[in-house]
Amino acid sequence: MISTVKFNNKLQIEFVTALKQRVDDFFKSNKRSKYGGIKILFKIIVFTFLYFGGYALILSNLFNVYEMWLFTVVMGISAAGIGMTYMHDANHNSLSKNKKINKIVSLSADMLGVSSLNWKIQHNILHHTYTNIENLDEDINSRPLYRFTKGAKHYKFHKFQHIYMFFLYGLMTLIWSLSADFSQMKRFYKEGLLGKKRNYKTEISKLIISKLIYFAYILVLPFFLVDITWWQVLIGFFTMHFFTGLILALTFQLAHLVEKTEFPEPVDGRIDENWSVHQLKTTADFAQKNKLLGWYIGGLNFQVEHHLFPHISHVHYPDIAKIVKQTTDEFGIRYNVYDTFAQAVKSHIQMLKKMGKE
Repeated sequence: MISTVKFNNKLQIEFVTALKQRVDDFFKSNKRSKYGGIKILFKIIVFTFLYFGGYALILSNLFNVYEMWLFTVVMGISAAGIGMTYMHDANHNSLSKNKKINKIVSLSADMLGVSSLNWKIQHNILHHTYTNIENLDEDINSRPLYRFTKGAKHYKFHKFQHIYMFFLYGLMTLIWSLSADFSQMKRFYKEGLLGKKRNYKTEISKLIISKLIYFAYILVLPFFLVDITWWQVLIGFFTMHFFTGLILALTFQLAHLVEKTEFPEPVDGRIDENWSVHQLKTTADFAQKNKLLGWYIGGLNFQVEHHLFPHISHVHYPDIAKIVKQTTDEFGIRYNVYDTFAQAVKSHIQMLKKMGKE
């Protein structure tokens, strides 16, 4: 098992109780469900149609190579929308009250070439529980090519990471689909994160089958059915993943790897903070008033609300944000917000520059 960190949930209990009660009262008084409902269904239709619509237009072989390349861009942008909206909600069991529906919809990750099981472990368990804690939250773990935390080893080329990181972000889902899912599942098994009910060989077999299906429809079929060369197929495949990876990575980084957020270091395996307050200190909202952006990225510009209430659908976050703001002001707890998307990007770049210095 991996080493875990415990939080002192006896602290700030008045704040946590008041916040949860006010959010519960909001849903009761307005007679609203905490799930996504019809608003999520509309997103499922839109993003699925755009993704497979672009794919179908490529297979039709009615367009020139440049037009088909544009369709791969549409597919990449749509795949990111799928990941951030209904796949993300389904993995948190906030899309539907019916857990079977959530489980089925969560498989949309596998449809896009990424393991839904790995996603749940990395995102739901590690990231949401140990947000911004080095070596536990895999979303901030540094690698030789980039440095996100003070504890990570520094190399001279890191001073340029604020420039080249955006290209690396674009490779995220591509690497997942090709190799990272296999190494990650093996590591999760060794760390005891797969759970006692899951058999490693069975899960690896499922992963291999899902990958074969994915690469069969995304690479093999276009090669045989469309009048283009193999390297043009690969360019389209790379382009699609680049847009998906860049959008997904940047959206999540703007919520945690910015100047306002903290990176608490455990002492003897403990964080002397209530878990909810820890989420507030390690997470930031951005562009709360940008409704179009919020619609596209599945409310992930309200990451504070998502981390405090991960089992509530993102369609409710703008309303919950008002309650969080009121309650944090009342109890004197900092609430991290960047007014615009541009401000959050600028802060993320400054963070990369800071970590790039020795």
